[in-house]
Amino acid sequence: MSQDEEGARESWARTTAHHLVDGALAASERSARTHPSPDQIALLREIARRALSHLPNSDDELKNLRDFLAAENLRRPLPGDDEPPWP
Repeated sequence: MSQDEEGARESWARTTAHHLVDGALAASERSARTHPSPDQIALLREIARRALSHLPNSDDELKNLRDFLAAENLRRPLPGDDEPPWP
């Protein structure tokens, strides 16, 4: 498979996953809130659990996701933080 084909598959998968999770959150009828409700947290947790259980190398995927999320959380300001000093 060429890099272009692999990139297209990855893009399709990310977009599809985005729509699926948004649809699941909309189905819980609480997606307008700023913070996820307990039922949304349970829903997202179960989606993640079931998705990981279908991957052949779920242990490695989970480690990679943990590293990715740790890096992403460092980039996001925490509620109540001051504005960043740069424009």
